[in-house]
Amino acid sequence: MNAWRRIDLRERLAMAMAGGLMAMAVTAAGAAPPRPLPADLESAKSEPAAVSVQGDTVYYTGNFSKASQAAFDTAVAGIGRGQLTRLVIRSGGGDTAAGRHVGRWVRDMALVVEVDVICFSSCADYVFPAGRARVIRADAFVGWHGNERQFEVLAARRGGRLADELSRYAPPNLTPSQRAAFVQDFQALLAVTRPDEDDFYARLGLSDAFAVCAVGDVLEKRPGYAGQKGWGFSLDDMARLGLRHTVYLGDGRYEQASSRFRQHLVPLSADDCLALLR
Repeated sequence: MNAWRRIDLRERLAMAMAGGLMAMAVTAAGAAPPRPLPADLESAKSEPAAVSVQGDTVYYTGNFSKASQAAFDTAVAGIGRGQLTRLVIRSGGGDTAAGRHVGRWVRDMALVVEVDVICFSSCADYVFPAGRARVIRADAFVGWHGNERQFEVLAARRGGRLADELSRYAPPNLTPSQRAAFVQDFQALLAVTRPDEDDFYARLGLSDAFAVCAVGDVLEKRPGYAGQKGWGFSLDDMARLGLRHTVYLGDGRYEQASSRFRQHLVPLSADDCLALLR
């Protein structure tokens, strides 16, 4: 069996977009052994996710994966629009298709999305934007580090082909023919999932700029970079990027008051973000 086919290509896509929550556990120099994640962040990558319905609220704690999607579907089976008012989520991200699956359900149910501790990567890409309104609890954070369009953005920035960009994510030690087949399979997967991602944002009436603008080494080049794992925005800048009706429950300005924001995210303005995609 070819090496990459031992891993579902959807998993490979998630791995290609990974590095966020998992990378928070490594030392600044990348040396082993990694620092253990705090318990509240560790639970955000639970597999499968823990999903339950209590009163008018669905609670989701863990990653996005096929198994987590199945757990989610079981927990919300038979629930109709109007029976729930909010989704409380703590997630470090994961599988993009599973993230959009939850996001579409949130949109269809017209729920408020409330972030408990962390909403990162696929959670920030697909679930957070899908809420009819958004709440960030005190000291919680919402962080982005790319979506499926990132491969096209990176290829354009490097002046190369998409195939060359995708080749960077191939498993090591492949023969040239195996690497070519990996890239071909990866492109075939994106030919299905990228239109689905575009459709997702179109149905929300949003540009995906907030999710993709600072991919690559953009953050590392900014003054004051200190090993943060993604980027975030003030509430005002979220609104400018289409993420309106967002509130922070802590005291002070969200991007300044949340210690987790300051630790894990580089602040970007909406203007910075949009300029990076021109």
